[in-house]
Amino acid sequence: MELEKRIEALERKLNQVVRQGIVCSVQPEKGTVTVKLDDSDGLVSKPLQVLFKRTVDNADYDMPDVGEQVVCIFLPNGMEHGFVIGSPYSSVDSVPVADRDIKHYRFADGSYLEYNRRTHHLDINISGTLDMFASGEMVIESGTHLQLVAPRIDEN
Repeated sequence: MELEKRIEALERKLNQVVRQGIVCSVQPEKGTVTVKLDDSDGLVSKPLQVLFKRTVDNADYDMPDVGEQVVCIFLPNGMEHGFVIGSPYSSVDSVPVADRDIKHYRFADGSYLEYNRRTHHLDINISGTLDMFASGEMVIESGTHLQLVAPRIDEN
C-alpha cells in the first residue's frame, strides 16, 4: 500500500513536469515569458526562461509572441523554476514550408528569409528597407550574372 501511494505521488509530479500553455506576457530584456497553463484552470506561471540555441559567443534570440502556444518544462521542485522549450505547429498555425532541405524564417509583416541547401538558393524578401554594412571590404560577386533593378541606381 505504501509503495502504491509513492508511485501515485511520483505520477502526479511527472504530470506537472511537461505542460502546454499560451504566452500571456513577454519580458524581452530578460528573455522570459509568463504562460497561462492549459490544464490549470487559468493558472499563470511565474516568468519562465525561454531556451535559445546559443547564448555566449554566438547568440540566438527569438522571443515567442503573446498568444503563442508553447511547451514548457518544469523542474520537479515546483512551478517556480521552468523553461519554455518551444512552440508546436498546429492545424491553426501550420508549417510554413514542407521541405527538410529548407531553412525558413517568416515575419509578421510578410518578410521572409529562406535558404534551400539542396539547390543552394538564398531568398530574402523584405517588406521594408534592407541595409547592409561592412566595417571592411564588401564584395558582391556572381559566377554567372549580376542584375541591378531599381527606379534609380547611384554610383560613387
